[in-house]
Order: sequence, then structure tokens, then C-alpha cells
Amino acid sequence: MAEIDPKTHEVNKDTLTEYCRIPAWYEVRSRLDVEIISDGFRGIVFREKKVERPYKKYYGETEEPLTWMQFNTANWVIFFVNEGDMPVGGITIACKTSELRMLNGRDDLADVWDIRVHPDFRHRGIGTKLFQKAIVWSRENGYRQLCVETQNVNVNACRFYRKQGCKLGAVNRFAYRGYPMLAEEVQLIWFMDL
Repeated sequence: MAEIDPKTHEVNKDTLTEYCRIPAWYEVRSRLDVEIISDGFRGIVFREKKVERPYKKYYGETEEPLTWMQFNTANWVIFFVNEGDMPVGGITIACKTSELRMLNGRDDLADVWDIRVHPDFRHRGIGTKLFQKAIVWSRENGYRQLCVETQNVNVNACRFYRKQGCKLGAVNRFAYRGYPMLAEEVQLIWFMDL
């Protein structure tokens, strides 16, 4: 079993190549339907609904993390959990990157850019350890808030972030309209005050 002690690494081509070895998919069995009441003036209601046919959704397929090098990653950090020489979990924190929309130009906000745990090692506390490590690192480095993006089709992630102490801060029903395969998904952004 993996030793759950996340190790800190700089973001560079070598660490991202290692990161790519960790599969990044989850199974969609349900979704959160978002109902806007009175154009939002009376609130938002989420209702969990089973999908007709469960499916796997892939994030960061094999080489996708290497595209992160298009950003200035000088202030980014990766934490890995390994089983022997094999990375089985990782989390990437993005910060102080002006071209990153998630950061809204804020130098006091750190973003969980990506978190992944190998399917064979899920439900062992690795994701929680990685997230807790990200919180500690963010506090120690002077960040006042941590944010993370997910979608309404990743109900387990929503539950996970809530369990970690995050609060839903933004709901964007139109965030993915420019991407036909994702157009019906709703962007959910979670925040944690540090």
C-alpha cells in the first residue's frame, strides 16, 4: 500500500511527465441538475439525478498536463504520493499566474489546478492527504484562499470538496458553451478561506 506522505516537486517537464502516468478519469453515475428560481433572485436548487447510462469522463488525458507549460509555472507546485517508483496520486497548485483566469488576477488566491488518484488506489485517503497538503502549503506561502473547479457531473468531487471544508462560490451554467462535448455541463467553483 502507498505511503501517504505527499512529496513536494516543482512543475517542469519531468514532473509533468510523471504526473501524466496517473490516470485521470472518474465514472459519472449521477449529475447535479441546477434549477435557477426566478432568474436567480429566489436562489438556486441542486437536485442529484442518476444518468441513464453511466460513463467514464477523462480529465488530463495522457499528455495533457504537458500543455500546462504554456503558462508561467514558476510559482506552481506538485505534490506526489508514490507506491514504490510509481506515482499513484498527485495534486497541482497554480498561483501567481496572471494569464490564468481562475486566479482572477489575485496574488492571494491559490488554485487546485488538478488532483488525481490512480483508480487502483482510490478510497484510501490519498486524495484527502493531497488536499490537506495543498492547504498547508498555501497557508505557509501566504495565500488567503484556495479555489478549485469541478462540474455538475462530478458529484463525488463536489462531495469531496465540501467534506474538505470548501464552500461553493460560483455556478456558471455557460462556462463550457464553446466546447460542444461539454456544453451541457455546469462549472462549479469551490473556495476555502485559509
